[in-house]
Amino acid sequence: MKHLWQNHRIALSTFVLALGLLGYFAVQTISSTIYWMDPAHQDQALAGWMTPRYVQQSYKLPPDLLGAALFMIKGETPRRQSLDTIAANNGLTMDELQVRIDTATAAWRAQRDATE
Repeated sequence: MKHLWQNHRIALSTFVLALGLLGYFAVQTISSTIYWMDPAHQDQALAGWMTPRYVQQSYKLPPDLLGAALFMIKGETPRRQSLDTIAANNGLTMDELQVRIDTATAAWRAQRDATE
């Protein structure tokens, strides 16, 4: 190791940095996979703190379908908004928003299952 440090300092530093980045992304991927594979996180009832991305991951919905259900305009830059904010901006309660998501999810899954 001493020889590598003395003669190939840049290569060794680059390798260690690459190894660190690989480790970081491996941990992120594994922890995300474990989190979303847990049945408790799949098709979760909506809560005000959730973001559209969280709902998309929980229900495994395509972005276009979810965007329409949450009154998001296609092509507009997405903003980090909680479901509370989205519901208030559109004059809905969380229960009404849940019905919109459930309806869109059921229709999409029925269509997906029919084509398989």
